[in-house]
Amino acid sequence: MLHHTFIPAEDGNTETIVLLHGFGGNSRIWKYQIPLLSKYYNVLTIDLPSHNEGNLRLSELDVTLDAIAKEILAVCDHYSVRHATFMGVSLGTVFVKYIEAYYPDYVDFGILVGAVATVNSLLRACAGVFSRIGDKLPFAAVYHVFSWIIMPGKRNEESRSIFRKCAVALNKKEFKLYMHIFNQAFRFSKMFELELHPENIYISGKLDTCFLRRTVREAKQTAGRMIQMAACGHVCNIVQKNRFNRLMLELLDRDPADAATAAT
Repeated sequence: MLHHTFIPAEDGNTETIVLLHGFGGNSRIWKYQIPLLSKYYNVLTIDLPSHNEGNLRLSELDVTLDAIAKEILAVCDHYSVRHATFMGVSLGTVFVKYIEAYYPDYVDFGILVGAVATVNSLLRACAGVFSRIGDKLPFAAVYHVFSWIIMPGKRNEESRSIFRKCAVALNKKEFKLYMHIFNQAFRFSKMFELELHPENIYISGKLDTCFLRRTVREAKQTAGRMIQMAACGHVCNIVQKNRFNRLMLELLDRDPADAATAAT
């Protein structure tokens, strides 16, 4: 079973929110949101395969979106979570969308932070190259380059730093396998755009140069709601944590005044 943490709601609420991190990270990416969410919801954080020490590795599974999605849902089933709000960041949003598309009964609605949609030619080319020879290149240099492509510029410095610290749990073999997952994700995103998913709320930074334009298109074509945060890049929940928390509470119909105490 995937590494995970279940935090019961402080107010005794039976609703659950499932949190999925992105590539190279782990559930610490939600450190500014978990204390706030756990006031009102059962919080279930799930680490993707090969992320976090001792976790199930991608090399032990079929290297497919479906295999990972089924492992995520196995954790949900373990806690009898049959219907929940799912919130993902970056690559985690792909699995939220995949579960919506193929296992829709599990998802009430999705909050997609820094969503990965169809991508530009640079990232697609990098994923293609790294999927073939990523295990033959200096590993630190590979994920340094990859993090800069996804999160360029000074405003994303904190996000890149967290990515690099967390990515040490990966190794060359697992990194290379995840490039295959990215290639599948890009193809899946093209199919996802052909469906209507009004249950989705997209939150992206206006400075998310890698994904924003195509995410806006996906939100429009799938009838989702698109929210853009100013002065913010790919990982909005870290770069603009206070504003993000207020927005998140509004979307969840909770008191946004609580956000100030959670993000300090």
